[in-house]
Amino acid sequence: MKISELLAFVTVVETGNITQAAERLNRVQSSISHRIRSLEVNLDVTLLDRKADGCTLTPQGQILYDYALKILNLAEDCKNNITCSKNSQLNIRIGIIECLPPYIVSSLIDLGHDLGWNIDISIGNTISLLNAFNHNEFDAVIVGAGFSNTQHPCSTLLSSELVIITEKSYPDVNDLSILDGEVFLLSSKKCATTTRNYNYLFKEGHITPKRIVECGSYPVLFSSIAAGKGVSLVLSCSISSEVKNKIKIHELNGQFKDFKIELVYRTESMQMDGAKFRGIIGSVFQDPRLKTPGY
Repeated sequence: MKISELLAFVTVVETGNITQAAERLNRVQSSISHRIRSLEVNLDVTLLDRKADGCTLTPQGQILYDYALKILNLAEDCKNNITCSKNSQLNIRIGIIECLPPYIVSSLIDLGHDLGWNIDISIGNTISLLNAFNHNEFDAVIVGAGFSNTQHPCSTLLSSELVIITEKSYPDVNDLSILDGEVFLLSSKKCATTTRNYNYLFKEGHITPKRIVECGSYPVLFSSIAAGKGVSLVLSCSISSEVKNKIKIHELNGQFKDFKIELVYRTESMQMDGAKFRGIIGSVFQDPRLKTPGY
């Protein structure tokens, strides 16, 4: 049995006669008749009762019809998958919070190159990235934990620590209350994770800041700290070796030791299951440089 013969047979059944089947398949009637006859000879049965008003299935024809539908569907599915594997590239849109070190973005780009993926990366804050994700602008976002809803799967990528950074001559922060009345610098007031962490810091240390200044970016924030324009609370892994040499880092305890970054993702538009995607992205966050400041 050939696919072309099964297709001709199914089309005759669906249209009710050879003439209409020939028109649908853009073939001459004799070609369709020949294919049906070839099936009947091969199987040694009569498949169709041919009458003046059309064709109907014999019992044996009904059996072949049921199998033919399955075979044709499998053949089409096979063809589509082969075409997809040959010609399509996996496109993934990922949003990443800005506090992560730049080598994470570079590693994701390298990962895409190695796997043959086209990874489109955007930087933003947790809330804006999650809003864009919910509007289907991203396939996955890497954000601060605790802000996503339960509609999509998520997994922890990194558990790191937050530290206070000051200019180099600042006294040791052995008690948070020493920070009362200071100017606090942050990259963005729209960043939900930053707002949450600062609120906890102020409450925990009974701190009333003199001012809260939005710097707009981490490079500006770090240079302002080094110049003695204020203090800041940042993720330790965001501090480069160049920045580390210009500032003073103060370690904290308690909740500040357990800042989590999570992956929120959807896989219905990707050619892989969630566990595989989670593992691939998670491999980037095994970088040992994430453990200490000064990459």
